[in-house]
Amino acid sequence: MVSPSARERFDEARLINIANGLTAARVLLVPYFAFLLISGRGKAALLVFAVCGATDVLDGVLARWLRQRTLVGTLLDPIADKLLMATAFIVLSYVHIVPLRLAVMVISRDIIILVGSFLYLLLFDASDIRATGLSKANTAVQVLTVIYFLAIAAFPAEAMALGTGRGTVPDRIVTMICATTTVVSGLQYLYIGIRKLSDA
Repeated sequence: MVSPSARERFDEARLINIANGLTAARVLLVPYFAFLLISGRGKAALLVFAVCGATDVLDGVLARWLRQRTLVGTLLDPIADKLLMATAFIVLSYVHIVPLRLAVMVISRDIIILVGSFLYLLLFDASDIRATGLSKANTAVQVLTVIYFLAIAAFPAEAMALGTGRGTVPDRIVTMICATTTVVSGLQYLYIGIRKLSDA
């Protein structure tokens, strides 16, 4: 008979693998999401984006519930998130739904953070790396912005009836809010990095 402790360890390992599998599935869905959006299948693209969001929440819940994270999950999860968001903004810009300048801002911020994090890992204690409150707010704004524009792509007639869509006042407001939080968050990380380097 298998002891309870051994069974618990087996269940934890299995569920952690499931959490990592969900993250990997999110990465694999990114090119499919891009294909759907480019091919004009807005409703399907919105559905896939929602599925990706659900897997992100679910693998996080599993990791917290088990009170344990694997190295693969720790590395893969933020990569999956960044890849999905970057792809969303690039493709939305490619199909002329999101302004190109907004996509450039989002990608530039991500590059600054990735390069800065890499340098930080080389020079300082990795355990000190954590997202700021402004960064978390910006992430939420970016996600809502993508959902907003995907909804416009999925339901163009309804969006037009509501007075939303490319070139409208709501469109410009959403774009301005996302651009502002993205730039300010990027500058905050740049300031933090420069201060850390100067104090070293």
